[in-house]
Amino acid sequence: MKKLLLLLLIAPMFGFGQGAQRYAEGTATDQDGNTFEWINYGDLDWAIDNAEVVTFRDGTPITEVTDDTEWGNLTTAAWCYIDNDTTKSKLYNWFAVAGKHDSDETTTNKEFAPEGWRVASESDWNNLINYLIENGYNYDGTTTGNKIAKAAASNTGWDNSNETGQVGNNQTINNLSGLNIQPLGWRQFGNGQFFQTGVLGFIWTSSIYETTPSTFSLSVDILFYSTSLVINSTPNTRGYPVRYVRDALTSSIKDFTDAITIYPNPTTSIVTLQGDKQYDIEVYTLQGKKVLALTGNTIDMSHLSSATYIVKALDKVENEEVSYKVVKN
Repeated sequence: MKKLLLLLLIAPMFGFGQGAQRYAEGTATDQDGNTFEWINYGDLDWAIDNAEVVTFRDGTPITEVTDDTEWGNLTTAAWCYIDNDTTKSKLYNWFAVAGKHDSDETTTNKEFAPEGWRVASESDWNNLINYLIENGYNYDGTTTGNKIAKAAASNTGWDNSNETGQVGNNQTINNLSGLNIQPLGWRQFGNGQFFQTGVLGFIWTSSIYETTPSTFSLSVDILFYSTSLVINSTPNTRGYPVRYVRDALTSSIKDFTDAITIYPNPTTSIVTLQGDKQYDIEVYTLQGKKVLALTGNTIDMSHLSSATYIVKALDKVENEEVSYKVVKN
């Protein structure tokens, strides 16, 4: 995995008229022990690395399938390396995304994503697309229309194109959003062969395409000549990368400073939420690991390591939730 880039050490970079360069804001770990990086975009934290798991959340193995013909006829979960080369990235069919681990239609599907995360849905991707557009990540700096492909695409590996605003044109200024969608091509349905590395960047969503029978699902697509990031239907038996998302844990979405005070911050031990209300409180690391859960308005953090934590407090009576970054010295 890539090394985490620290915003404090790297000066922000700007493209003409575009949003600011984004870098990883934290890391998380999947059920197989792989580390992946994430960035917060508004309401959601997004993995900026492709999934690498070979098991479902509960530890059930996902089958590796190398044979072309076998892949093309699958109706259950599978993964493979691109070109069956162990030095390259993993692809999954949509049955893996859906958690279809066996052929028994009555069996409950498994969870693909690690605890606290989910495979991004059509709705999640539309949320992200709108966020990037509204925050100036169109290649021309406008805030209407979908022209975010360059900002979402990796800055190497694409076939060249000649038109301004296309992914393959002047690739060094790609990836301002930090999403780093790569041109990994896909594994074909039917014959199971690998196609068009450098030309296409596809990622599965968790959403089905409304057909009967449901043999198609939805993917996010970028081509080397794209200016837009779009959502299309695709056969379930293709092999694509997968991305995770979760509801944001950070307090960057809303400012609750004037509503409820948490003090002292920084702290060496006890922090208190202002007033005498009783909250359902959860404390998370910046990597998304829950380290405390309690009810009340005081939190004893004395046993926690020195770090920055996310404190989430829910007032069930008022149905009000607040979130803070708290520094434990």
